[in-house]
Amino acid sequence: MSRRKPIPTEPLDLEILRLSPEGRGVTRTEEGKAIFVSGALPGERVRARIVKRHRRHDEATVVEVFQASPDRVEPACAAFSVCGGCSLQHLDHAQQIASKQAALLEQLERIGDVKPKQVMAPIMGSQLGYRRTARIGVKHVDKRGEVLVGFREKHS
Repeated sequence: MSRRKPIPTEPLDLEILRLSPEGRGVTRTEEGKAIFVSGALPGERVRARIVKRHRRHDEATVVEVFQASPDRVEPACAAFSVCGGCSLQHLDHAQQIASKQAALLEQLERIGDVKPKQVMAPIMGSQLGYRRTARIGVKHVDKRGEVLVGFREKHS
C-alpha cells in the first residue's frame, strides 16, 4: 500500500525561491518538501499544478503567473512550450548565463569540495546560435501508422 499522498486536483499558489540546476523554479511546502516547478522563475508568484509526486519532492508545472519576474522574457522559439531542448528561454539571456554559472560553482563546491580562487567572466556568444549538436528522437506511432522524427518533447 502506497503512503504517498494523491496528486491534488486543484492548483497551488506558490512563491518561487530559486532556480534548480535544470532550470525549474524551486519552492518548499510548509513541511519543507521541495516542489520543482517547470516554467517558473525566482521571485515569481505562480499558480501551479502538481504533475508528479516523489518521496522527497514533487514536480509541478505553471498554470498561471500572478507576479512575473523582471527577468522574464518572451521565448524566442515558437516550440518552447512543448520542446524539451531549451528550458530557460523565458529567462533573460544574461540571467540564464548567471544562473548556469552559479549552479556550476555551487555543484563544484558541494559535490567536489572545490572552491575556485578566481572566476573568469563567462564566454558569451549569440543568444540562439550556440547549438553544436542536437538530440533527435525517433518513434513509431502505431495509432497513426507513421514514424515521428524531431526534437524530444518536454518531460519525455
